[in-house]
Amino acid sequence: MHKFLAELGLELVWYKYLTSTGSRTSLPGAEFGKFAKEKLPKQLYMNAILQQYFAQKYQSCYTLDDYVILAKK
Repeated sequence: MHKFLAELGLELVWYKYLTSTGSRTSLPGAEFGKFAKEKLPKQLYMNAILQQYFAQKYQSCYTLDDYVILAKK
């Protein structure tokens, strides 16, 4: 996150990680993975960011979690 913000010329002030894990119904992991690959589009722009700044090694078909980020110049 720091590298990403630095490239934008911003300084991190505060961030909060948000997740919907506790509020959604669950599918078994393999079943959800199959559903995501078959039904959800690849996140082309997010994948590039996740790979470059967060060292993610795989292609995501969905994004369930978010960050709220407050930064300043």
